[in-house]
Amino acid sequence: MTRNIETPPTYARRVLVPVANPVTAPGLIRLAWKLSDPDQGSVLALFVTLSGAEVNETGFKAITRVVKDAQETGIAVKLVTSTASSVARGILDAAREHSVALMVLGFQAPLRGKIVLGPVVESVARTSPCDLVVFRNLWRGQKTIDGTEQIILPLNGSDNSRVAARMGMALAGRTDAQPKAIYVQTDPDLPSWFGLARIEASLTGISDTQRVQRQVIQARDVVSGILTRCDENDMIVLGFSERSPLDRWIYDNVAQDMLAQAPGPVMLVKNATSERMRPSQRLWHQMVTRFSPRLTPSERTDVIRQAFELSQPEINFIVLMLISSVLASFGLLENSTAVIIGAMLVAPLMSPLMSFSIGLIQARLTLMRTAVLTTLLGAGIGLTVAIVAGLLVPTDVITSEMQARGQPNLLDMGIALAAGMVGAFAMARKDIPAALAGVAIAAALVPPLCTVGLAIAMGEVALATGASLLFLINIVSISIAGAGVFAWLGLTPRSDSGTWRNLLISLFVLLLLAVPLAGAGVEAIRIRQRTSDVLHVLQQQFEHGEVIDIEVKDWEISATIRSADPIVKRDVQEAELVLEDKLGHDVDLEITYWRSITP
Repeated sequence: MTRNIETPPTYARRVLVPVANPVTAPGLIRLAWKLSDPDQGSVLALFVTLSGAEVNETGFKAITRVVKDAQETGIAVKLVTSTASSVARGILDAAREHSVALMVLGFQAPLRGKIVLGPVVESVARTSPCDLVVFRNLWRGQKTIDGTEQIILPLNGSDNSRVAARMGMALAGRTDAQPKAIYVQTDPDLPSWFGLARIEASLTGISDTQRVQRQVIQARDVVSGILTRCDENDMIVLGFSERSPLDRWIYDNVAQDMLAQAPGPVMLVKNATSERMRPSQRLWHQMVTRFSPRLTPSERTDVIRQAFELSQPEINFIVLMLISSVLASFGLLENSTAVIIGAMLVAPLMSPLMSFSIGLIQARLTLMRTAVLTTLLGAGIGLTVAIVAGLLVPTDVITSEMQARGQPNLLDMGIALAAGMVGAFAMARKDIPAALAGVAIAAALVPPLCTVGLAIAMGEVALATGASLLFLINIVSISIAGAGVFAWLGLTPRSDSGTWRNLLISLFVLLLLAVPLAGAGVEAIRIRQRTSDVLHVLQQQFEHGEVIDIEVKDWEISATIRSADPIVKRDVQEAELVLEDKLGHDVDLEITYWRSITP
């Protein structure tokens, strides 16, 4: 028989308290202080300012005075600020930035018996990276948390109950309040020991439970039973765990009725990790959660709305695609990096590709179809403009900028994957300029696309083939990387009747995209390895020379070597034999010899 080891109440080392109302801020700060570690705990009072909005100087000064007053009473509190696109986003970002263990949110009192959670509380509660307390306080005037007479803990043995019991006992350990555990028994045929057993199951593992009063109550429903045992001087603590869906906590009848009818304060507790997790699992989960800035429900809705707008081939998209294609084509012909960068600044291809990524991860077939058609339109415009530019400026010179786009390799794929990730992240995070991500995506798409058109005009089939392959690889890489980032941020498939069908189609499309991408990646790695082997052999065979350049096309190898000693046909034949032995295949080796003369 294993012995249950009791642990002392768990206090948070750092507690975040978003404050905006100087009337309710003192009570929230004091509650956060009571829930923090008595020896090393601290409180961060957060004041959020919206991006682009003027700072509320009056409100900020009032909060500053509240924080100063709290410091004078011995509370270790510090005022911090955050600027974000929304209040919820500012709170979540601050929680991750400061690595807080607990967050305390104020909740407005019921209005005419109705529960009004508000978008800020709901958004933060759904995506909080740490433990969360939502505090509804009806006290007014000078009454504070220290005036609590009893802490009522409705317990039934569930994970929710264990969360509530742990937090309630932690609060009781910092106040003079009497903890009282109750079990409401609605079935009159059940014996009283059943309810007591449920209470003990909820208190398992918590120390100092001797001071907890236990009581089993017979009532027609849970809410009425709880209300008969509390008054305005008592605090009710309810909890929910990670394993319980959040919607049940927010809209559950018991929680709703308690928030609406309780005569005193109510504290709702969310644990960031399940009570049943092992310590190592809990630590890993907390680390992953804190480094995963999931979008709030309102942010997800806004991103999806924006995706539908950006997927449409509007006049702005067509004009910007024309201009960027002209700039990129002339920049490639003139071998001007500056002009090519200018084309990247105005290229609009990020919009439909990010819309496609959202449609892919959310199984929205209509959005995917519209985004594909818009991308094809943009590609057609770019290709046509480049062909016309190549015909109007007759030249057979393949510039280094064009040549670089005609030889795709593994690094190009990495650039495209990074571009897709930054594009998705910038689209979801309103405080990051989308133009930055647009430039990254344009860098991976517009120059290769225009290189294809110019190569067609010049009749350079090999260059056109290589640039086309690079363009397609980049399209696939950006789409898959963007979908992955959106999934990481919390955009998941919808829950309607057609979800499974659309999801299967979406997964099939993803597989179609991933197969050629994987094939191209394997081929790039193979070419890179073969080139490395060739370089190693040539360096050994021509040790008195310097290998300047190597080009490997299938089994045709061209190399440029600079050497003070002459290189003759016999040397090339010997090097070719060594290469065939190394690569296990017949090769055609061609050496361009540059003679080095030194005085």
